[in-house]
Amino acid sequence: MEKYLGIISGNLYRYTGGKLFIEDISAEKICKKFGTPLYVYSVGHIKNQISRIRNSFRRVNPLICYSMKANSNLRVLKLIRKQDCGVDIVSGGELAKALKAGFPAKKIVFAGVGKTEREIISAIKNGIFLFTVESVEELRAIDSIARKLRRVADISLRINVDVNVDTHHYTKTARKETKFGMPIKEVGSVLKNRQDFRHIRIKGIQFHLGSNIKNSAPYIEALSKVRDFLRRTDFRPSIIDIGGGFGIPYRDEKVESIESFGEKISGFFMKYFSEASIIFEPGRFIVGNAGILLTEIVYRKHTDTKNFLIVDAGMNDLIRPSLYGSYHEIIPVTKKSGRKIVYDIVGPVCETGDFLGKERLLSQDLSSGDLLAVMGAGAYGFSMSSNYNGRPKPAEVLVSGDRVICCRRREKIEDLWKYET
Repeated sequence: MEKYLGIISGNLYRYTGGKLFIEDISAEKICKKFGTPLYVYSVGHIKNQISRIRNSFRRVNPLICYSMKANSNLRVLKLIRKQDCGVDIVSGGELAKALKAGFPAKKIVFAGVGKTEREIISAIKNGIFLFTVESVEELRAIDSIARKLRRVADISLRINVDVNVDTHHYTKTARKETKFGMPIKEVGSVLKNRQDFRHIRIKGIQFHLGSNIKNSAPYIEALSKVRDFLRRTDFRPSIIDIGGGFGIPYRDEKVESIESFGEKISGFFMKYFSEASIIFEPGRFIVGNAGILLTEIVYRKHTDTKNFLIVDAGMNDLIRPSLYGSYHEIIPVTKKSGRKIVYDIVGPVCETGDFLGKERLLSQDLSSGDLLAVMGAGAYGFSMSSNYNGRPKPAEVLVSGDRVICCRRREKIEDLWKYET
């Protein structure tokens, strides 16, 4: 099982002398320099997670395409690119940023249900590796655009394998009722008539089950469905793309280890798809527990029914608890002794849904000016942040050993109307 990182994760996050350290530097020192709210990412953790994936799947030698929607900071992207990874994108903006970060076009996979003509043109002209195609209309559009450009576009067909997974219903992407992928019958029809698409090369089959999947069984079920489907066709894919979604622990919970994922998926793959290459697109697994959100307590508030800690980070900075009911461990940057009481940790945004954590047991001695760390905030944290309530976005920093690099400056108030006329 994956071990919850929490406050004990080797040398990455730990208490030393009652102070929270990120690698070899205290969170308190980082906050004094950069202020709060503040996203902090561990270089060591990111590198370690990529090494674990690669080692776990070494028998099938995968192309790891980092899902940049999880965290698209340019410095983070460059770090991941240097680990010999490709990238999974879902928009023209992400394409431009991936190229800016130095990812080779031949390691870029373009997914998403709503690719526009402009995005498709840009991707073809830049020579990306693959489009992941999600509908017949999209297939026709890519074929038409490639013909006009006098090119041939390589694609994978995304199958909706109708596999259920144990995750939030908003992040299940392989059920029949979702917008993602094509029904198996439709994929069969496309393959049967693939000669009609003269400017497309169908190279692979793709599926994506969802996000934060905690065991490997759904992947084996999906691969079994793909195997059975392909046995009924004359198509032999050179690529099988199993998407991403490898889960991480956000608290003490059972999550199958990536080593076990690798052993089981690789074994099935080698038995039934030995002539194909494998691609997958992890995001959260690489950056999720690499990041924390540091925030300062502004006020304490007591009512007849609740104790509140009101902090300077809100749902605009980290929307996952409000949007998904997600749990993030929240710990003090400086340990305090004494009795503990139950708090709701809430932000300054004018919404009842603005909270970072509910019913958390923390020291009764916490007070205004004390710092808290919201753990597991490296994925879908800053990338989903907004300026709601006129709040500038926080800064982001990378920590490597005892070095801190600012990789995004804190927004200023005047940035709020920078693009308004």
